[in-house]
Amino acid sequence: MGCAVIAILALVAGGAWAFWLRESDQRARRAGVLPPSITLGPRPAFDTGVACRSPLDPDDPLRLWIGGDSLAGSLGPALGEQAASTGVVLPTYDYQTSSGLASPSFFDWPEHAAREMDRVDPEIVVFIIGANDSGVARDEPVDDTGQPAWRATYGQLVDEMLDVLTGDGRSLYWIGSPPLRDEHKNDGVREVNAVAHEVTGRRRDVTYIDAYDLFSSSDGEYAAMLPGVDGDEVRVRTNDGIHFTPAGAELLAIYVFAYLDDQCSVSEQAVPGREQPVHRSPGSGEVPGQRVEPGTTTPTPAPTTTTTVPPTTSTTETTLLPPLRGA
Repeated sequence: MGCAVIAILALVAGGAWAFWLRESDQRARRAGVLPPSITLGPRPAFDTGVACRSPLDPDDPLRLWIGGDSLAGSLGPALGEQAASTGVVLPTYDYQTSSGLASPSFFDWPEHAAREMDRVDPEIVVFIIGANDSGVARDEPVDDTGQPAWRATYGQLVDEMLDVLTGDGRSLYWIGSPPLRDEHKNDGVREVNAVAHEVTGRRRDVTYIDAYDLFSSSDGEYAAMLPGVDGDEVRVRTNDGIHFTPAGAELLAIYVFAYLDDQCSVSEQAVPGREQPVHRSPGSGEVPGQRVEPGTTTPTPAPTTTTTVPPTTSTTETTLLPPLRGA
């Protein structure tokens, strides 16, 4: 299977699944964390400076922060509920619709995340971004090396965000955008993900999670249907071709939790009956274009449009494109 993060597995004689398991996969399956349809991809060993606190206690739970664009609006509650059910993880999630790294004049993620890190003081961070940055990938202009100039600029934006999210000894799971149904935006997502993957790979305290691979078909294309937690095919993407269905959010949440469990031995330390609350950050989901009903904790995705990304109208060096009104 190589580095694939999900295997759409064929049934063999006798109805058995054919798949390869890493040692951490086996532990996750024994703990009931990871379903047969998912295999964890390789990840680097965590630096001893960011090892999880242990033991974990319901009265002093592991602080987890989940943030990003509106895809975090479904991942946050799904992962939050799973983690909170152990009794030893206190989750907070924060999603900002239509946001990305390349349009800080619309929403400034480094500034906002710095406030959140101070407020929540998380020990583990999960961050999903990139879908709304797809329009930044352009062949021209090029830099002195002949590479598209946006790559270096976007890489700097990723680096800046990493500095904010990994400060004070935190470890980070950076999740790239899943594939998008729109072919033009999807081409951009692949390139944006590639830059983020390269930049995050330079950090020992960061694990890149390839949601593009996870939510692709066996031939690497956008997939609306995939094997769910029980192995049966379920719809994992909504009709807009961008967002996750509840089943898709659950699939990604289980996948991310398996990594977290592997790192922090959460399941082994779980305390039944001591479920933690799942917090939503103040202002989460209130970016223009996002409708959130009072008192709810789940997002209503903003309407999507079919308009193309207009030419760059930046007024600052790091503003690469206007918001796409998508994820």
